[in-house]
Amino acid sequence: MANLTRIKILTTGSTTTAPSNIKTGELAYSYVAGTQVNNGDRLYIGTGTETGGVASSVDLIGGKYFTGLLDHVHGTTTASSALIVDAQKHVTELNIGALALEASGGTGQVVTAISTSTTLSGASNSQLATALAIKTYVDTEITAQDLDFGGDNSSVGQVDLDSQVFAISGATGITTAASGQGLTIDLDDTAVTPGSYGSQTQIPTFTVDQQGRLTNAAVVAVATALTIDSDGVATEDVDLLTDDLKIIGTTNEVNTAVTKSGTDVTLQVGLPNDVTISNDLTVTTDLDVGSSNFTVAGATGDTVIAGNLNVNGSAINLGNGLTDNVVISGNLTVQGTTTTVESTTVTIDDPVIALADNTTSNTSDGLDRGVRFKWGTGSAVATGFFGFDIQTERFVFTKDETVSSDDFTAPWSDVEFGDIYATGADIGNIQVGITGDNEIDTVSGNLVLDSAGGTVTVDDNLSVTGTGTITGQVTLSDGTGLRVSEGGTGQRSFTGDAVMISNPAGTAMTQLDSSNPVPNNTDNPGATTNGDLIQFSKTGVPIVTDIIDGGTY
Repeated sequence: MANLTRIKILTTGSTTTAPSNIKTGELAYSYVAGTQVNNGDRLYIGTGTETGGVASSVDLIGGKYFTGLLDHVHGTTTASSALIVDAQKHVTELNIGALALEASGGTGQVVTAISTSTTLSGASNSQLATALAIKTYVDTEITAQDLDFGGDNSSVGQVDLDSQVFAISGATGITTAASGQGLTIDLDDTAVTPGSYGSQTQIPTFTVDQQGRLTNAAVVAVATALTIDSDGVATEDVDLLTDDLKIIGTTNEVNTAVTKSGTDVTLQVGLPNDVTISNDLTVTTDLDVGSSNFTVAGATGDTVIAGNLNVNGSAINLGNGLTDNVVISGNLTVQGTTTTVESTTVTIDDPVIALADNTTSNTSDGLDRGVRFKWGTGSAVATGFFGFDIQTERFVFTKDETVSSDDFTAPWSDVEFGDIYATGADIGNIQVGITGDNEIDTVSGNLVLDSAGGTVTVDDNLSVTGTGTITGQVTLSDGTGLRVSEGGTGQRSFTGDAVMISNPAGTAMTQLDSSNPVPNNTDNPGATTNGDLIQFSKTGVPIVTDIIDGGTY
């Protein structure tokens, strides 16, 4: 293997920025004299996702500059060096801003002792007090304090916290009581009797004093009348507290019924089963007879309807199907889903039959056009169809179709004709001249050329625009290898354990092996040795060498 691995280095000058051209995981080192303000004597590594072959971040991971900060005896605080404690976790001195922890000297406040005095007597800036000393001193000072408080109109009170009691008294309507560590404030009762006031027939009344309290509560009665007017001049009042409102119908003309469910009262007004109309009945809109028969019987003559006759029903019969003739003198328009003609022979004098003649939209409805028929197969009744298939836009025929809609589907049945004259043909999975003139296509699957003699001969140039797959052996008859310009190597034989490389022009291939490390190149270091690697030289030429050189930055 290689006996030297060299990372990227900076050899001269100085820089204030980290390297910007290293890859993720690549190391780089600058060994110019290192200071706090430059990047000398430092080791870097590329991190993060690479963009354009360069790491997104560069981390500083060490170097001589940092190891030089650890150049002193442990426990001895040394200027411009790292802090290292000794075996007892001690240091000789520690200066922090205006605070100096040391025996004497320094530029900050020197702390030399910790005081336990509860009166803080003899206190100085070089002492720190303990928590107990501070608490005792503060407790002593607090016992000598008073509590001052103020009320409305600038009134002021004072309570000695050692000897006096702070009292809270209630004013009008408020009573206070102290017990243990609690104080209760209670609202005094008024003369109003507790309870609910007001009902469906009464309205509550209240009296409120200056403090917003209810001092009196009572009720007053509600009296309301509902006035009912008739078609004439007569009117009547209904007392909502004592009277009932009664709505009645008329015999054989109007029925009324009232029911109650929960809190809902329902009044229903309707017609009786048998309605008697004494005079004329005039209907200005629709007349709905119902489900029973409606019979118009004339003594003699015809029944004449001057306007349009609209007859709706599941079955409409005109005449007797065996003996009567039905003649329609004008145009006949049949609107519905299915028109059924049950006759032996249908004779149509028109030379053209129009199917789906009411189509007005260019959007496909997905339905085929043609003739559907039934026939007996000898064992079952089958459904056949011939006509225009909307999906393929072709004339189709099927002799047996499971009918669920007017959209028929493949497989199509066989047809037999005499001569066929067409610009294209579709036979099995093969289409001839349909996609384009002089073209053979398959509807599905691969196109197989199977010659009985075992050879398929192409007399002209063969052009393949897709991917070519050859399962057998390929032989080039001109005696040369596959050209480099065609994706080959140009070689017909190889040296064992050799690596193929291109020439500087990229027009030919040569071999790189142990006896020929770099053909025709000044970077050739000579014959290879155990552990050598193949890499590019500084001139961009592949070479065999025992040095991995990361270059400079």
